[in-house]
Amino acid sequence: MSPQANPNFLPPQAPAGVKWHQIDFATSNPQLPEYKNLFAVVIDNALTPEECNELIRLAEASTLTPESPTPVWERAMINVGNGKQALATDTRNCSRIIYDSFELAEKLLNRLMPILREAGIDRLENRPLVTGLAGRNKTYGLTRLNERLRFLKYEGGEYFKPHWDANYTTPDRKEKSYYTVHLYLNGDGEQDLRELKREQKRLEMGGGDANLDLAGKLLGGATSFMPRYEETERHLRVFPKAGSILVFQQNNLLHGGDSVFRGRKYTMRTDIMYQQL
Repeated sequence: MSPQANPNFLPPQAPAGVKWHQIDFATSNPQLPEYKNLFAVVIDNALTPEECNELIRLAEASTLTPESPTPVWERAMINVGNGKQALATDTRNCSRIIYDSFELAEKLLNRLMPILREAGIDRLENRPLVTGLAGRNKTYGLTRLNERLRFLKYEGGEYFKPHWDANYTTPDRKEKSYYTVHLYLNGDGEQDLRELKREQKRLEMGGGDANLDLAGKLLGGATSFMPRYEETERHLRVFPKAGSILVFQQNNLLHGGDSVFRGRKYTMRTDIMYQQL
């Protein structure tokens, strides 16, 4: 079932408070000098809370059938190569709705395009740190956002362990993704790190279940960049905030989705696609 969005939904004009900043990994807190030449930006207030809620509604509506009148969130899988996926909850533990929509992908790109131009990623010229060595001395132009919109829901201690995002190549081999677009659909931004660490320690010491209050204010669920798997201290956290978007290069940036200790976390991710010029 393909739900219909209001034609006026997600106009190109961003909300009045939209602003963005590039993460400087060399001077961030904590510092990650290993990533000093790698690219990530945070766009605040890119969407309104009402637009975020409507995206969740559209995703859930896409799962409805006459036989199943309630939304269906399936368990998220991981890529295992050769276009195949597998369930591996020790690595990725959350639920997902895959919603293919060229229309929504285009509307979202129209909203983001002025910022992507300002950030200098609408055109990639000789950027092997982003494209890999195969992209040396080559130029790529941004074509679109991947129409495969992946909506994710985390609750009850769910997480996504550290990983790198894979580049997606279209079946005709003409387009390839180089950046991830990660849209936070709920959350209030910065969280109390002391409360976060207390809750983490309580669970590590066997203090009961995580996330007994699913309706509570979101605690946990940050996207964390770290220099290596075994690193436990230097995690640069981007906390979910409704309407904010994290855009980062897929090559070489290790990151994970922190456990959710209270409430629910809703996100949507897609990819920025490019074609060689």
